[in-house]
Amino acid sequence: MRRRESPYSQIETIRRSRGELAALVLVTVALGTLLNLLASGLYDALWPGAEAPGQQRLAVTAGVLITLALTLSVVLLYSRTESQRALIKIWLPYHWPGSGRPGVAQRRSYQVTVHARRAFARRYPRNSPQTQAFAAAWREAGTQGIPFQHFIAPTNAELVQYLLLCALHRYGDDSLGPEAAYGWWKVNLPASQLSMDDLPPPLRDNPFLRADQKAARWRLWWPAAVRLELRTEKGNPFPAWRFVHRRYGYLEIQAHPQLAVAGRESQPMRVFLQRLKLSKRSQLHVVSTRLEAMARFQWAFLPRSEPFHDWATGLLSYLEEALDWGYFLAARPARLITDLDWKMGWVPHGTSVWEKLEEIEARLEELEMGTVEEALGLEEDGFDLL
Repeated sequence: MRRRESPYSQIETIRRSRGELAALVLVTVALGTLLNLLASGLYDALWPGAEAPGQQRLAVTAGVLITLALTLSVVLLYSRTESQRALIKIWLPYHWPGSGRPGVAQRRSYQVTVHARRAFARRYPRNSPQTQAFAAAWREAGTQGIPFQHFIAPTNAELVQYLLLCALHRYGDDSLGPEAAYGWWKVNLPASQLSMDDLPPPLRDNPFLRADQKAARWRLWWPAAVRLELRTEKGNPFPAWRFVHRRYGYLEIQAHPQLAVAGRESQPMRVFLQRLKLSKRSQLHVVSTRLEAMARFQWAFLPRSEPFHDWATGLLSYLEEALDWGYFLAARPARLITDLDWKMGWVPHGTSVWEKLEEIEARLEELEMGTVEEALGLEEDGFDLL
C-alpha cells in the first residue's frame, strides 16, 4: 500500500535549519568582529607607542579571515545531511517442479514474484538451449553438493537488478513522466528519457531486461542532472548503484554478497507453500537478497536542492514499498481486509458455506498461481510493482 509521503524525507528539518543557519551566520559575523576588536585592543596594550599602520592592517585582515573561516565552517556544517538508511529484503522462490522447467514460484500478493516469474520464464523459455543448460547446471550443483545460494548467486543478482529497474521505471513515470501531475510523487526536476542502450554496462545488457522488455519501446524517465554509476565490488556479483546529482548529492544502493536460504519452517517458506503443491521430486529454494539504500545531500541549505531531495527520498520509499518483504508483511493485513468483500463475497441464498468455500478456494488458486499466459508474460507489460 502506497504512502502519501516518504518517511525518509528530511525536507522539514532542512527548512528549519535554514533559519538557524541565518542566525548562526549573523552570530558568527558578530563574533568575528568582536575577535577583531579584541585582537586590536591586545595589540595596542602590548605595544602602546608603536605606530605601525601595516601591522594594524594585518590585524584587521586577520580578523576578517577569522570571521570568514567561522562563517564558512557554519555553512559547511549545515550544508550536508543524509536520509535514514532503507533496509530492503527480497525473497525469491526458485522452483523446479517434478516435471517441467525451472522457474520462480508466484505469490500474487507479493508482486515481486509476479514480475520475477514472468522475466525468468521469458529468459528461459520451454525447451530452449539456455533453459536446458541452466537445468543441467542446477542438477550438477546438487550432485556436487554446492549450496544452492552459491549456484544461484549470479543469476539472482541479475534478476534482482532487473526488479530494481522495474521499480525505478515505474517511479520515473510517477515522479517525472506525464502522469506524475495526477499522483503524489511529482518532482519539479528537468527530465529526459533513457533507452536501454543509455544505461551503463553491464546493466544495459541485463539478460532479464533484454528478454522481458522490447528495447525499441523501453524508455526510462530520468532526472537530467543525475547520472547512474555502477561500481563493481570484488566477490559481489551485484554492483553498487549510485545516482549522482552534479551539485546536490547522491543516492546509493548496495547489496550484501551473502544470500540466505529460508528453512522449511521459516515464515517465507510457509507463505510460499500455502498455494504451492510440491511433489516428491520438486525443489523449492527461497532465497533472500539484502539491499541497503541511503541518500546523502550537499548544499542542502539552498532551496534549489529540494527537488533532488524529494526525488531521492521518494525513491527510497518507493523501493521499500515495491520490494521489501517486511513492508509486504506489515501491509498485508490491511490489504486482506480491504479486499475481503470482493475476494469472498456474500453467500447466495440457497447455497451452503461449503460451496462458497470451494468457490473461494478455486478463486484464490487462480489468483495465486496465475495462468500459463500470465506466467509467460504474454498479457502484461510488467512495470507496476506496487
